[in-house]
Amino acid sequence: MKQLLIISLYLSVFTFNVNSTSLPYSQRMAQSQMTRSGAQTSWDYPTGLFVESVLKTYDLYGGDNYYNYALNFAKATVNTSGKIGLKYKFTDYTLDNINPGMFLMDIYKKDHSGQYKIALDTLRKQLDKQPRTPQGGFWHKNSYPNQMWLDGLYMASRFYASYEVNYNSGVQLDDVVKQFTLIHSKTYDAAYQLNYHAWSATPADANSFWAKQTDPFKGCSPEFWARGLGWYAAALVDVLEVVPANYAKRQELVDILNQVAAGIKRWQDPSTGCWYQLLRYDNTLVSNGTHNYLEASASSMFTYAILKAVRLGLISKTDYQSVGEKGYQGLITNFISEDSAGNVSINNICSSAGLGPASNPSRNGTIDYYLNGTDAGTIVLNDLKGVGPFILASIEYEMLQTSLTENVTVMQIKDDYRITNHDTTLTIKSSSGKLKDIVIYNMQGEELKHWMGHATSEVSMTNTKLEPGMLLLKINGYRTERILLF
Repeated sequence: MKQLLIISLYLSVFTFNVNSTSLPYSQRMAQSQMTRSGAQTSWDYPTGLFVESVLKTYDLYGGDNYYNYALNFAKATVNTSGKIGLKYKFTDYTLDNINPGMFLMDIYKKDHSGQYKIALDTLRKQLDKQPRTPQGGFWHKNSYPNQMWLDGLYMASRFYASYEVNYNSGVQLDDVVKQFTLIHSKTYDAAYQLNYHAWSATPADANSFWAKQTDPFKGCSPEFWARGLGWYAAALVDVLEVVPANYAKRQELVDILNQVAAGIKRWQDPSTGCWYQLLRYDNTLVSNGTHNYLEASASSMFTYAILKAVRLGLISKTDYQSVGEKGYQGLITNFISEDSAGNVSINNICSSAGLGPASNPSRNGTIDYYLNGTDAGTIVLNDLKGVGPFILASIEYEMLQTSLTENVTVMQIKDDYRITNHDTTLTIKSSSGKLKDIVIYNMQGEELKHWMGHATSEVSMTNTKLEPGMLLLKINGYRTERILLF
């Protein structure tokens, strides 16, 4: 019998209990960190990432404590006039400050408060004003002229794509793709199947002192930093999740993702399933007494990106599912600890890493910098740059395990609807009760089934006549998602 990659609906209701070891790791880590961090009030990318992961936990499992935590963060950082508060300044032109827009977009879809749309529009306007390289790539920050970092694709392009699809009919999706194709053309080293951390369009500039001054890879930083590539891989998967299946340039992103996935697989440590801080070396690499080490945030991002890409049918399940599963087991074995109260922690997280500017010559992108630099050489516990990706990786792994143990395969979780398949019946449910225009097409654009009429919370159909392969699902006349029969 054909099976549908679907969304598994969980309706678990529980009290806030950090100590419950029966909960899956996504919930345990979310609850542990919510307790550790307390209320969040600062608009910055690590907090945005963490709160985004809390919302994803809510989408999968329910639980008002998760949603209220995220909503309270939105209320603390966006006032009733739509102004974004602490740490956000439009004219800083830093892509990092775009990233919390992802959690806010999710909140707006659920809460519908107008001030959040105003804030989202502000972030989108920043991208209109963001300085660019001569080739059209966004500067990572105003203080890093003509520089593109892998990090920036996660910080801004996910939001850019989501905003365009949701609120602008996809008008600027070509520009989203351009950000990926440009940086990939400059930083991807086919010999190693990896991307250098950053590229400068003006390597002779004083702020780009770290850049290679000659070909090959002129303008690139000298090493492959794991978390940088982790940001990039996760960005590719997240953008492909929202880009319409029939969008003309979508395949360009799929091709890049498959190249990146191959490198991730190649450099996975065979014994632990994790990845090293500097990807093309193992722990025999030593600089000034410091060994290269297995790094938790990058390992979490790679695990998340691989498992999600498999789930969405973007990379080969045969080639990559075992990579993601081994990666996740490596996360638990090598980085996760538990205290006597049942709180879980994640360790071995690189505190931070960057390149320059001219006023900070120690951030030079060398091996020694990534292992011994004042920021990059500091290993920390429960940094949100590791906590958030671990929760996201856990969600993907938990959905996979549900598919294996309950004969249910998970497709997507987003917005206010879920899609499930029970035996031969496909069911679409919406918590808002606003389903009124649902159409399923094949990839040739031929209509296979439709529901029209009064708004309802649920529609269903038999799926026995649907052929295996990718199908398009249009919801309420404007939003297109992909479902995969196999």
